[in-house]
Amino acid sequence: MKVLHIINNLGSGGAEKLLEDLIPLMNKMENMEVDILLLTDKNNVFFDSLINKGVKVDVVKYKNMYDIRNIFEVKKYIVNGGYDIVHSHIFPTQYWVALSRVFLRNKKVKFVTTEHSTHNRRREKFYFRYIDKLIYSQYDSIISITKKTRDNLIDWIDPKHKKIDKHVVIENGVDIEKIKVALPYKKNELIKGIIENTKLICMVGRFSEAKDQPTLIRAVSKLSEDIHLVLVGEGPLMGDNEELAEQLGVSGRVHFLGFRQDIPRILKTVDIVVLSSHWEGFGLAAVEGMAAGKPVIASDVEGLRDVLDKAGLIFTSGDDKELSHKIVRVLKEEKIYIKYKTRSLISASKYSIHEKVQRYVDLYKKES
Repeated sequence: MKVLHIINNLGSGGAEKLLEDLIPLMNKMENMEVDILLLTDKNNVFFDSLINKGVKVDVVKYKNMYDIRNIFEVKKYIVNGGYDIVHSHIFPTQYWVALSRVFLRNKKVKFVTTEHSTHNRRREKFYFRYIDKLIYSQYDSIISITKKTRDNLIDWIDPKHKKIDKHVVIENGVDIEKIKVALPYKKNELIKGIIENTKLICMVGRFSEAKDQPTLIRAVSKLSEDIHLVLVGEGPLMGDNEELAEQLGVSGRVHFLGFRQDIPRILKTVDIVVLSSHWEGFGLAAVEGMAAGKPVIASDVEGLRDVLDKAGLIFTSGDDKELSHKIVRVLKEEKIYIKYKTRSLISASKYSIHEKVQRYVDLYKKES
């Protein structure tokens, strides 16, 4: 079976990270050949990793994700590649792939898409409801990464629940064993100039409106000098966050590491993992933190509260004071720390990437 995954790029987001973990494992399964097609050659941080794992990755010739001619480039690639399944991710890729089907003569090719978030700005404009309904109607199966993601999408495009049977929930997975066996750094190897007793809080995530790192930075400004914050990721709001740390006088305790390929080792080094997001599709970074055996503190939003499910602590989104209190509680009370460390390891086991791979393949076989 030949499968083509199409996505805007291989940036540092959760959907892109999922493909980096998922597709090499799919290609190890019997009678499976899975490739990737990208709409731009920019910010492809996982490109080399996938190539090194033997995955075929191509970029459409226009290299612009918003170019309407991508419809015909995608169609041409599907035909020339002889694919049985086409699987799209993220706007605008979902649009171009759906519209390419209109021009495809081979009606045996099945189309699948994954919805990666409970929210997007299109849903703030009423007219997008009709456009989205048309686009999603072109897909044979629609995968959502959480039940809430599925419910929100159905309420948006199919409020009468006429075609609910085409909606499937497959939660994201992580390579739990890879994280478990990762060796931690010494803390002064990760952050120069600190001592081993320094407490490290870590957040992994793109610097965007959704992730809300400013709440975490403000919380750290309320904590003692021996508590430092490690922020991993890139994005358009990174500079704003650096300025905020300067304004609050904590730039010496807030460390911006940029994009990193050694996330498992970083997570094994820090003391607490925090996600302060305004919204999430699925808290992949929370699962990675749990797999590393760290207490996880996350904002009380869809996509995080369900993932933690009593395995971690929840705080009100945007409330830096409440967050700072919960960080202090976990760091100062050993019984609390051990309790949530243990719960993390148990809960993470539900999100093994190997089980998710099998569910994707079973879906493809059902469609083909």
